[in-house]
Amino acid sequence: MKVPITRLGYHRLLRELFFLRHVVRPEVIEELQEARSGGIKIENQQYMMARERHVALQKKIQDLERKLASCEIVVGRKFFFKQAEFGTIVVIQNIETGETQRYQLVGPYESNVVDGKLSIDSPVGRHLVGRREGEEVIVYTPAGVRMYRVVSITL
Repeated sequence: MKVPITRLGYHRLLRELFFLRHVVRPEVIEELQEARSGGIKIENQQYMMARERHVALQKKIQDLERKLASCEIVVGRKFFFKQAEFGTIVVIQNIETGETQRYQLVGPYESNVVDGKLSIDSPVGRHLVGRREGEEVIVYTPAGVRMYRVVSITL
């Protein structure tokens, strides 16, 4: 199954993978080689820490490669009416508190609520997809039931 991602999000993942492969990995390998000079023994803490760091880095690189392989870049679509979809920017208002929030609906690999990027696979994101301005949404989140009103949708 392909996971939707924006062009910007895809390039961010590519940059991160490039950085890990070409900047961080050489540093970690050099660190590991220096630690090996003390011998490959359990008592050699420097070696054990360098080995752990190398294994963690390899897992991170493999995870990014897997994500990039499963991504499908979704570019802007033409909408005949304003409807919340992947890539749109949605302003929602919490009906109970009156607080408004602005999110771009994105795929799970680039979601970051602090930066205003909400995954379409999150509880709130799933309920927003397909909604229009003025509609109210009831969302069952781990923190409890939330009610939102879609204030505006922009492309």
